Amino acid sequence: MNRQKLSQQVMWAILITLLLVGCGAPAATPTPFPPTATPTPTSRPLLGSVIEVTFDGNECTVSGPTELPTGDHSFVLKDLSEQYQALYVSRLLNGKTYQGLLDLQSEPGEYYPQPSWVVHKGSKGMRRNAKGEKVYTFSLDKEGKHAIYIGSSSPLSLWFCAPLKVIEAPSE
Repeated sequence: MNRQKLSQQVMWAILITLLLVGCGAPAATPTPFPPTATPTPTSRPLLGSVIEVTFDGNECTVSGPTELPTGDHSFVLKDLSEQYQALYVSRLLNGKTYQGLLDLQSEPGEYYPQPSWVVHKGSKGMRRNAKGEKVYTFSLDKEGKHAIYIGSSSPLSLWFCAPLKVIEAPSE
């Protein structure tokens, strides 16, 4: 019985020691050398033309140019819907049009699988601006018809916002 009691006392002592060590003061965060400044959300400039996309939960609207030269461009998502939305830009192949995307939906927001003639352009990154809005950077490197749209995975939804035409960038 003494061995069992001694084992229990040792276990309790280890547990108390671990708790005391775990509750100690947090370790200091090392300062990088040389010290670096943390960029503010507004310190990074927007790229190329800026397109603003606003979604209110029922409708998606776009302000900005409808035609862009090839290159990197910033897209600001103003999501007023209280749902998680992501912004997408896709290129349309084989002479397909923005209207063709709309025709595949029986009502706005209805989700359907991506058609084979749609090439999804992944963004080069997403960050938040000073207002907390999502800013996406897309590299639009191919000329042609594109679509701007947003989607959600919960619930599954697609909201088409506007067509976009990408043209060859002017030579310098």
